Amino acid sequence: MANEIVIKTEKQYEDNMIAVFELQEKEELTPADLKQIELMLKAGEKYEAENL
Repeated sequence: MANEIVIKTEKQYEDNMIAVFELQEKEELTPADLKQIELMLKAGEKYEAENL
């Protein structure tokens, strides 16, 4: 699993945020799911800070 997610375009940002939402909708989240959500949210926040 990746240690960091890098978002370079607005489309990647949108896809990332949709994926976070869909992952959060799972009934039972595993520790790996929670880690993935954390990485995706950090990437989204970094993109927002730098580009929006």
